[in-house]
Amino acid sequence: MSFLVSIILPNFNHEQYLKQRLDSVFNQTYPNFEVILLDDKSTDNSREILSQYAKHEKVTHCIFNEINSGNTFKQWSKGISLAKGDLIWIAETDDFCDNNFLETMLKPFQKDTELALVYCQSNRVNEFGEVTGSWLTHTDNLNKSLFFHDFIMNGNEFIQDFLIYKNVIPNASGVVFKKKNAVQIGELDFDPVLKTLGDWLFYIKLLSNYKVGFINQSLNNFRYHSGSVISRAKQKYDKVSIIDIELQTRKKIDDYLLHQKTDSFSISTIRNSHITKELKYEKGTLLFNNKEKVRALLVWSSILVFFIKKKKILKRIKLKISKIVNIK
Repeated sequence: MSFLVSIILPNFNHEQYLKQRLDSVFNQTYPNFEVILLDDKSTDNSREILSQYAKHEKVTHCIFNEINSGNTFKQWSKGISLAKGDLIWIAETDDFCDNNFLETMLKPFQKDTELALVYCQSNRVNEFGEVTGSWLTHTDNLNKSLFFHDFIMNGNEFIQDFLIYKNVIPNASGVVFKKKNAVQIGELDFDPVLKTLGDWLFYIKLLSNYKVGFINQSLNNFRYHSGSVISRAKQKYDKVSIIDIELQTRKKIDDYLLHQKTDSFSISTIRNSHITKELKYEKGTLLFNNKEKVRALLVWSSILVFFIKKKKILKRIKLKISKIVNIK
């Protein structure tokens, strides 16, 4: 089975990384693909570079926005609507990959028709393209052995055991998904709050009632630099704001899972509820320490029973620690 793959490259001011990214796309060993180039009103020399590559026979669209959309997921949605392929790969323009990325990623789709999404392990690389580690450490606290091996898993189980805790699919560039599944769930959520976490919600929607595949090879290189989404978010938002963004995203996740009523939605929503309370407790503590006591009390009052239990547990832990210290 020879899938047509639509490769969407949503670019914004990645001039210095564009050539490496584009070469890694056009040099794929898997030949059946189209390329959709999208630029979100870059202010660097991206347009000149993209215009040169737009002459390649594989390029079906090259679109330059006249006004910046302000949201990368609007570019994702535009690319998906233009895609003719059975499968979609959103290749972020500051990342790059192995030449056999697509060839390897498509093998699980050929074996299992219920797969909605396949992703691979990713290297962490710096702005110079030097490998500084992998994303294995990102999943260590959830499962220390699973991600050392390839697997195919029920999507609902994957949500309840992994995605409900955090986005364990760290980089869109390491993901290939079915277009028909993306079309079924409708447009991506363009809420400005989701500018940094919209992919997390998107993956949960894609995987509900379908399957996920994982390849443990590091075929993708996720570049971390001062202009990356993660870095910009850390620069722009303080800890309380970051917690607020996660809380609002979790609310949307909860609403979606309750609407879907998948075979494991109750476990996922219970876990999501507990994590939400933990986050509110942490938010209240940060506010209290910042001398915003009224705001802290308002946050804590929304989780009063949880707050009381948490305080009692912490008190017991402190007592045990003090006893151990005194014994020594």
